[in-house]
Amino acid sequence: MLRSKSLDINSYDSGDWFNRLDFTYESNNFGVGLPPEWNNKSLWDMQRTILTRTDLKPNREHILRSVMHLREMLQIRTSSRLFRLPTSERIRSRLDFHNTGSQQIPGVIVMGIADRIGSDLDPVYDGALIIFNTRLEEVNFSNSMLRFTQFRLHPVQQESHDPIVREAKFDQTRGSFTVPALTTAVFMLPDADLVADGKIN
Repeated sequence: MLRSKSLDINSYDSGDWFNRLDFTYESNNFGVGLPPEWNNKSLWDMQRTILTRTDLKPNREHILRSVMHLREMLQIRTSSRLFRLPTSERIRSRLDFHNTGSQQIPGVIVMGIADRIGSDLDPVYDGALIIFNTRLEEVNFSNSMLRFTQFRLHPVQQESHDPIVREAKFDQTRGSFTVPALTTAVFMLPDADLVADGKIN
């Protein structure tokens, strides 16, 4: 809901004036005053400058976009046990980071989760690849080992409320992922048997 608390860095004792939640999504409580002195006084000059900028106050559309994004992330998280690995051992054995070393693309995290080792945690998917693009431009990440695999954008993101994330794509002939600027895209690798049987298009 983009709740701002008017930049209060510790709002535990700040009351409803700074902690208010607006479930109509009309306001995020930005700019309702300088936050309490006890934790914020050293920041007041900076906070005063920011809090008086009306152009920084989100409108209902901005707030709803944030709400929808969170809901979609929760849907993705609950869609597969691969996103809920319960032990450090399972995390270490199944999680890899691919955009590393001297040739890495700055500002991009590429995280892979495998389901082809150990017990089968997800009967629908053999793995997931998540790309966090913090850059201000579209990025292309390629891995020749992923050529001719069947990665697809997660079904939730294929129908996302956000039209930008729907533009993320995978080119299997080159093993190349394209992710728009400032976007996190989740790609899923369907179980090979389900693809062969035509149960996943």
